Amino acid sequence: MADSPDFDTSVPHEARVYDYWLGGSDNFEADRALGDAMIAAIPTLPVMARANRAFMERVTRHIVAEGVTQFLDIGSGIPTSPNLHEIARAADPDARVVYVDYDPLVARHARTLLKDVPGVAYAEGDLTEPATILADPLLPATLDLDRPVALMLVALLMYFPVDRRPERWVTELLDALAPGSLVAISHPSADFDPEAVAEANAIANRAGITLVSRTRTEFETLFGPAKLLEPGAVPLVTWRPDEPVADPNAAYYYAGLGRKD
Repeated sequence: MADSPDFDTSVPHEARVYDYWLGGSDNFEADRALGDAMIAAIPTLPVMARANRAFMERVTRHIVAEGVTQFLDIGSGIPTSPNLHEIARAADPDARVVYVDYDPLVARHARTLLKDVPGVAYAEGDLTEPATILADPLLPATLDLDRPVALMLVALLMYFPVDRRPERWVTELLDALAPGSLVAISHPSADFDPEAVAEANAIANRAGITLVSRTRTEFETLFGPAKLLEPGAVPLVTWRPDEPVADPNAAYYYAGLGRKD
């Protein structure tokens, strides 16, 4: 991928590092260097990134099966096929999606990808400013906010330390959504290998990327007022797997789906 004047390619970026682990091409030398340094601490990080992506696909299909066909995907990241709207629409062609991210690289790719896709929109926004997200006219123009919406926070809240209390932003967003709305969250945890995760987080932090892990109990608090649905807060690969799981702890993440009453 060629350099772009829109952003500094000499500094690693979390979305591009994640793209590298997924085998994408939207990354640069600095991203690959950081990605490799973190892989030295946790050799299976690319496998975990793919497992997290697979969770997004499973939970999206499950949400549609539950009758919710509208999605608000915050921190959507660099588009990677199949995208959330492709997965949702394979299950229900009328599914509607609003992607939200603040990153100029994501914006460039998302707008190109979604330019002629009806019922799908991209909005610039930051989780730390939920009121701004909710005030964006693209939201009511794309989604029927009188009906349930699935709030997607996949591998996003790990960028916010406990003292920033990201659950308050989740609560503010859910409060604006109709009863029956859902929230899907995945998040890394040191519960599975404390030393390796601490080392990987420290490497990211030294590179300027805030990266935190949470215990299972801390993860559960992220759902705010939403009630966790079965199977609860569980190791990511065990959340409604498509096939038997050989190693429940293969990905150092928790995952869950909650519902607003």
